[in-house]
Amino acid sequence: MEYAVFRLAMRSLVFLVAFVFCVSHLVRKRDFIDAVFRSPDEVRKSFSGRNDVLFLRVLNIVPMVVAVATAAFLVCALLDVPRIMGGDYLRVEGVAVGRAHGGADVPSERRGISVRDGETGEVVDLTVFSGYVDDGEGLAVEYLPHTGYGAIVERG
Repeated sequence: MEYAVFRLAMRSLVFLVAFVFCVSHLVRKRDFIDAVFRSPDEVRKSFSGRNDVLFLRVLNIVPMVVAVATAAFLVCALLDVPRIMGGDYLRVEGVAVGRAHGGADVPSERRGISVRDGETGEVVDLTVFSGYVDDGEGLAVEYLPHTGYGAIVERG
């Protein structure tokens, strides 16, 4: 589980840097943000005319979308911090639904797996770092609820 937490921390750090860059870009380019919400005629008056209004709007919407997406991931990661600090991970025991054979068969490979809980029958989608996982393989997985990062504790 420590490796999954480490990878989550590294990904969160990268997303935090991306979020800071997007927000700083949007703050510095305040007149461009206004261009997203103003009429095309007003935008044409304020710019030299060589830039297309639609192109300007698309270029200014992209950092906003990236900032929102990175903020959503960072919120999920922050919600998992109390569980990481306390070591209080959720656990699911059941069988794998589908198979995860992409990439190399090494323990550090990131895989998206689904596990059908043996008690409730609910399917839990998780991101684990492991070798190949076959359909119907019995698994016990500890995971973080908000990000879905986890580690396979038992196979069989």
